[in-house]
Amino acid sequence: MPEAVTVVIPKSLRTPGSSSETGRPTAHVDCTMVTMPLTPADIRNKKFHTVRFRPGYNEGDVDALLDRVEATLLTLDGGPRKGDLITADEVRGARFRTTRFGPGYREDEVDDFLDRIVSELAGRGLGRAAPSGPPPLPPRPEPEPAAPRAPDPGRPGTSAPASPRMSATSVRNKQFAITRLTTGYNEKEVDDFLDRAEFTLTMLAEGRPDRATLSATDVERVQFATTRARPGYDPEQVDLFLDALAEELRRYEGVR
Repeated sequence: MPEAVTVVIPKSLRTPGSSSETGRPTAHVDCTMVTMPLTPADIRNKKFHTVRFRPGYNEGDVDALLDRVEATLLTLDGGPRKGDLITADEVRGARFRTTRFGPGYREDEVDDFLDRIVSELAGRGLGRAAPSGPPPLPPRPEPEPAAPRAPDPGRPGTSAPASPRMSATSVRNKQFAITRLTTGYNEKEVDDFLDRAEFTLTMLAEGRPDRATLSATDVERVQFATTRARPGYDPEQVDLFLDALAEELRRYEGVR
């Protein structure tokens, strides 16, 4: 189903004049382009392309939001009410987890469609069409605890801390909220840095510090390019995660 139907509405404004060929009055038509409103079916049938091996929006998060939008439009069209109506402000402030290796929805397609939904809801009296400030940050998930790893007595080098707080797996699976209307960190730069962090933690856990590519100081000093008017990782969530990563690396460095 197409996302929108464009209708040409003639205003039939005729201006007296003569055609050089027929001598008859010529008609001047002023046409206005009108976009049809979104319907519950438009939301239910919406499809996005999926991406792999680069950042995308978590499909379940996006689908859950669209379910609420569909229910709201059904209620506005006279259907039964199921839960609270979603507002334009809620849609604008929605944050989704990101995918790095598994499939996810294309971020630009989702963002464009959400902009249409915001305009639709605002036009129906559910919120503002333009933002008044940045949306509140979602709660930050705590890093996954890792099981203690006993040092290998037969392997020289740095042993693991008694109870590691962050593992290579937790770094690999780390997800950050996406910013769209506020400043964010360049996703590729952050992802590349996390790949180095994952490798470093793997080497340290295996007692091979000579192969580690990052130190606590490297983490503290890293800087990322910022994004505006396009998706980027939430800076506050990234910074908090880097603080935890630097602290974990210090714990390894402290047992050398």
